[in-house]
Amino acid sequence: MSKVNQDPGNHQRKKKEVIIKDDLWDRGLPSELLELILSKLIFVVDIKKFQAVCKTWQSINVPPPRQLPSPLPYADSSCPLLFRINYRQEDHSFSKYRVMHPLYKYTWDLEFPSQVEDGPKIIYFSKYGWSLMARFYWQPFLFNPLTQQIIKLPAMPDYPGFPPCMFFTCPPSQPDCLVVAISGFDRSIYVHKLGEDDWKMHDLKGKMGHCFFEPICHPILYQGLCYCLDWKRNLAVFDIQDIEHSWIVHDTVIPSRHELVTALVEHNRQLLVVSIGLLDPTCIFELDLKTKLCAPMKSLGKNALFISKGASFSQRAIVRATGNKILVPILRKITDSFRFYSLATNKYHSFFDNLSSNPLLYDFVYFRNSSWLPM
Repeated sequence: MSKVNQDPGNHQRKKKEVIIKDDLWDRGLPSELLELILSKLIFVVDIKKFQAVCKTWQSINVPPPRQLPSPLPYADSSCPLLFRINYRQEDHSFSKYRVMHPLYKYTWDLEFPSQVEDGPKIIYFSKYGWSLMARFYWQPFLFNPLTQQIIKLPAMPDYPGFPPCMFFTCPPSQPDCLVVAISGFDRSIYVHKLGEDDWKMHDLKGKMGHCFFEPICHPILYQGLCYCLDWKRNLAVFDIQDIEHSWIVHDTVIPSRHELVTALVEHNRQLLVVSIGLLDPTCIFELDLKTKLCAPMKSLGKNALFISKGASFSQRAIVRATGNKILVPILRKITDSFRFYSLATNKYHSFFDNLSSNPLLYDFVYFRNSSWLPM
């Protein structure tokens, strides 16, 4: 009986301790100090956490937004940043770009350097923190969105199609970096070595076997060879060191679907085709390069896929709850929050709301001219 009689007392003491702690949060700090703390917070997520502490903290007026620090400190291996071109409709300007953090909704709006002339810009490929871009399809340049470094490239020798498919082979700081442009329009491949004055053309008119080869996504280097997928689901393979003799096209390796975006990805030494569904479900196909057949993949294990027009890759999920998911530059218009696809639930979700859907809802926006920035 003595133990039973002691429990209510202990419960009352614990209850009083909880009340005292609540009082400390709610009334223990002067409003001037709370306003000072809030004025030091920059990101929306941090402000929301501040306001969630108690009603008093929620009543503190939020100060006007301050200029965000550079996005460079946030470019780590845990989660890549998203880079996309801003278009101002009021003056038809492309002078700004946006860098976004998908997990924390951090957003940086930056001006292109003066060396980059205004006008329509396309992001073709990103890796090692750099992006391969072009103005009006035939004026390519390398750009680092975080450091704003620029490497200008020679103009394409001829109009290479609408548009070409381009990538680079290694960090631009290395002397053997090659920039490769696949032009299905004239059935040629152009190669430029950084530091040289021109492009080298490889004529494939007698090699393609098709009227033209129109890539659907950026190529990838896999086990020493370059792989590229076209709109008809044909897979092209070639060796950059011997393009004209190594070019091979394998017909219709994956089924035709109503996809929003398609990508080639290397995952655990396997070659995958990722098809993000608009009407059809999102699917991942594993390619068997010996039989040229594909099989659906049901799980990514502890990895996550990052899919975009300029960069698509697989990486180990360091941040909790991001494994076995596909992150695509799809935002919900109302909340401006990223949508991701979970292979566990076969639905689209968000880290910022409880809404889930499959297929995508009508209120989403997909940023086609964008790219993840793998470091």
